[in-house]
Amino acid sequence: MNNSTNGFDERRLADFKRIVEGYLLSIVCICGLLGNALTCIVLSSRFMRTSITNIYIFALSCASSFVLVGFLLTHGIRATFRAEVFYCLIFTRMFPIHVTCLLIQIYLTAAVAFDRFILICLPFCSRKWRSPKLAICVVFSICVFSMLYCIPFWFEFTLTKEYNRTNIRVSRFGSHRLFRLIMRKYLYFIFVFLLPLSIILICKILIIKNLYLIEKRKRLLGTSLKTNRSSNAMNFLLLSIVFLFLLTQIPYFVFNVLYSWSGATLMKNLLARQYLVINNLLSVINASATFILYAFFDRKFREVSEYFLFCRPLPAHFHSRNAAIRLLSENFTLSKRRSTMNSTYRWSTYINNNSIDSRKKNLIISHSMPANV
Repeated sequence: MNNSTNGFDERRLADFKRIVEGYLLSIVCICGLLGNALTCIVLSSRFMRTSITNIYIFALSCASSFVLVGFLLTHGIRATFRAEVFYCLIFTRMFPIHVTCLLIQIYLTAAVAFDRFILICLPFCSRKWRSPKLAICVVFSICVFSMLYCIPFWFEFTLTKEYNRTNIRVSRFGSHRLFRLIMRKYLYFIFVFLLPLSIILICKILIIKNLYLIEKRKRLLGTSLKTNRSSNAMNFLLLSIVFLFLLTQIPYFVFNVLYSWSGATLMKNLLARQYLVINNLLSVINASATFILYAFFDRKFREVSEYFLFCRPLPAHFHSRNAAIRLLSENFTLSKRRSTMNSTYRWSTYINNNSIDSRKKNLIISHSMPANV
């Protein structure tokens, strides 16, 4: 009875994986690779590479492309063509590279959120902490840290031959209690789950709060007639990237935390294995959405993309307009400081004038009223 039930569950899981990981995941991977390639081409052009934010998005698109290649080779091809032999040959080499690229993608998303947090919430520090050189150093540091962190995963699995058949098994190093305890439980929970997720959530909440206070202050002072559409579009773009990351990665983080505590017994449950398949699809969607979000929010990105894709000429006054935008971004800190000082001055003047007017009114009323006998 148990053998028949297990066989039925395996057939259901195989059919489910063929549809979700075989067809849907492969299609999303191919579209995402094309979109990320175009994003990298556009952001590396002379029209777009002057922005500090675009440096992080370029690195994030490159890391996402490697993530998509890893999912396509290890999940898409295996589920579509049932290529178990090909999967066994590449798994031990692709798995640590795939994990490294996933970690780079996670921390680059945190870097994007933190960079926007400095620009919006700490404008006085943005000139010091935001520069192309520093952004490149941050990207390089994230790559080095991820590579060093993922070195033990190169020795977690090994290939064994049984009855002329190659199988993937956990190695003696990977099955060691100390490895499972440190790498799969504590370090994963701290460096892959808790730290980047905390940075992303805190920065996202503070950015939204600060933008709300800025808009509220503008409405009170009557200065919201003319807004910077380019800056607002970039804010919405980066917030949407962070929001999509949280929406698609939190279920994956939850599964990995449960797996780190429950171990291989969790994979005996059919629902848990189907849940993992859906999480893989969500991760692929997250790695493929940068081009769509950029094209939806950023007008300049759309214009440069059309220039590369369809050989359309750039609109008139494109260079002068973008030079003006670049000049505004370079003077953002100074203008932000001046606007804050002006807002404080106007508000204090408004309060002082109202208090003086109210005192004058009270004096006039007190002098005009007859004295009580």
